[in-house]
Amino acid sequence: MTQSVLLVAVTALLTWLVMKWFRSAPDRPKPLSAQESEAERAKDVGTRLDGARDRASDVEVERNRLALAKAVKAALWVTDARLNAAVPELLRMAQLWAGKSDARGEKWTPPNGVTDIEGLDHPAKPWASWSFDGHHWRIDALLQPSALPEEIEGDVGTYKVLVDRQLVLDMTISTEDPQLLWVDALTVGPWVSDLLAFSGARTSDAKARSSARSATKNQKRADNIHWS
Repeated sequence: MTQSVLLVAVTALLTWLVMKWFRSAPDRPKPLSAQESEAERAKDVGTRLDGARDRASDVEVERNRLALAKAVKAALWVTDARLNAAVPELLRMAQLWAGKSDARGEKWTPPNGVTDIEGLDHPAKPWASWSFDGHHWRIDALLQPSALPEEIEGDVGTYKVLVDRQLVLDMTISTEDPQLLWVDALTVGPWVSDLLAFSGARTSDAKARSSARSATKNQKRADNIHWS
């Protein structure tokens, strides 16, 4: 009798434990349909792509920041060196050389050491080239109206400097100032000091000749003035 009661109690306890375990166990996930499985895979792919885009965006932002800093540094360097003023001035002088060297019946002596003078005095696309001190120089310009006349008055000029047929400077300036607008290419090297020295010497020579001519004309005028 005791054994029967004990057996019933043990059976009831085991049944209670089994029922409690089943109730507490998490529900098993239902198998997904083919459409639901594809949707989950697409969601995972989208999440991975979003992460890749975020990382790529961060890299692009950093690249743009570095590129902008480099462009600003180049612009400051060109302005400090006054290449934005020296290059257009040298192009105008070289065009005068080219015009005089092509003029027939006119005896003209080029600047000392300057050879192979060529050029074109075009209103929109002027250029000039010459050789000096073992190097070949060329300056090309593209002059056109400003695309933002309310911000930039006058024409905009793009100037390219080539030394031994290698591009060393590509800049855009406002032709009125001349204010530097941006720099597309710059190679820093000895050519900068060579160009500035060459341009300065030619400018000084031109001013000296102009002063001498003015002095001669003034002297002739003075000789024709007589006081009674």
